[in-house]
Amino acid sequence: MLVAYTEQNEPFILNSSMPQTTLHQLRKSKKFYCPLCKQQLLFKIGSLKIPHFAHFSKSNCEYLFSDRESEIHLKGKEQLYNYFKALKLNAELEPYLPSIQQRPDILLQDQTEKRFAIEFQCSSISHERLVERDEGYASEKIFPIWIPNTPNNIVRKGIQKISLTKNHQQFLHSSEHHPYLMTYNPNVRQFFYISNLIYLQGNRFISKVQAIPITQQKFPFYLPKPLTQNEFKQFLLINNEEKHKYLQRRVLLSRRGVRDILLRSAYELRLNLHALPNYIGIPLVGNDELQVFSVDWQLAIFYFIHTEQIELSHMKGQTIFYFLKWARLPENARAKHVVYQYCRLLEELSVQHSYQSIQEDKLLEVLYNHFLAI
Repeated sequence: MLVAYTEQNEPFILNSSMPQTTLHQLRKSKKFYCPLCKQQLLFKIGSLKIPHFAHFSKSNCEYLFSDRESEIHLKGKEQLYNYFKALKLNAELEPYLPSIQQRPDILLQDQTEKRFAIEFQCSSISHERLVERDEGYASEKIFPIWIPNTPNNIVRKGIQKISLTKNHQQFLHSSEHHPYLMTYNPNVRQFFYISNLIYLQGNRFISKVQAIPITQQKFPFYLPKPLTQNEFKQFLLINNEEKHKYLQRRVLLSRRGVRDILLRSAYELRLNLHALPNYIGIPLVGNDELQVFSVDWQLAIFYFIHTEQIELSHMKGQTIFYFLKWARLPENARAKHVVYQYCRLLEELSVQHSYQSIQEDKLLEVLYNHFLAI
């Protein structure tokens, strides 16, 4: 923890910019106490972590878990607190809220007196615990803002493939209906925006990564901008490369044979998996709802309408739910909506069957407009 009370019952906030001589003198001349349990604290000045307070021994104190904070969490929390203070905002570091028995990293109040709980999250947290914390803040009319530590694999800016753990995915925000993640890296003092996420497979996405130095950030926080058409074209190129690699692996490694719906679909439709129409396996917002690579479920749609002998225009309502069950895909409203959007997009392209060809420029234009409209 970074906050303690002096013998005069005055709050004291540690600052890592203090000279070592000052810190050692403070440790010799003063005693510091836990704001909650009132027990004397250990003043740690080490080489591995920034200066911080910790309990001498085990106790039932709610603050005790702060003793196990990582170096990155201590640094990030301190930097964010100093950033809010520099903006002349009413910020309180490590306050304890007894009514809900929670302690945000920073409690913030803006000019309209709206309160925010800033949580710099560096460790895994279960979805249940996250919901519990959010509900606690909501009961006090406090708006929670979770800022996860930047993933280690995010080291450069630009459009790229990334991997996001399930823990990071639960902190996704929505801006104009497009998911994005705002993270912070204390080591470089920068916010990293991972935006315009398009699902590939597993924990892999295509994304645009942007970085903002903490000195250039504002509050309320900046929101990521929509992609330009040229940027979306890069998304499409990466998606096509990944689709080609994915299909190569499926052909070489699949052991299910005709039970593999992807291989079965291509066989029945007389399609070459290495030369599929460009509108099968396209990147769409919401691909993650189907939990498979886009080429799997999009090719399955053409096999389904071929098997059921129906037209693409009939892919609506209960027919889509029947398709999801038939293809063993998630049967929920969100998955249904993604399938519906794909079928309407095909109609806009005037696609009736899987033997048609669509010019790349036309596909890019329709896909980009769809991406902006979602």
